[in-house]
Amino acid sequence: MKCFDVEFRKGILFVRLEGNIDNNNYLKEVNSIIENIGIKYIVLNIDKIKNFNVNDINNIVNYNNKILKEKKKMLICDNHKNRNNVFNSIPNIKSEIEAFPLV
Repeated sequence: MKCFDVEFRKGILFVRLEGNIDNNNYLKEVNSIIENIGIKYIVLNIDKIKNFNVNDINNIVNYNNKILKEKKKMLICDNHKNRNNVFNSIPNIKSEIEAFPLV
């Protein structure tokens, strides 16, 4: 079962994660999309994620570091107040619409 969906809109790749994340295969697939199309801006929407574990958080932070090294930008879209500080090194937005003026 696929745990994510992607949409490319106005120069931004929106990656919407769902359910429980139990591995980082979605990051490999997203990376393939980014490399094949040449995308520079990514919004990782984690609003529908039920649970995070330490590995999930580390995978996302490490992926952001990789994105930054490639001169690209990633934003986290999350409306859960109790998770706002989990990804403090990655810009956080409350809704995907907020991404458009930031890129």
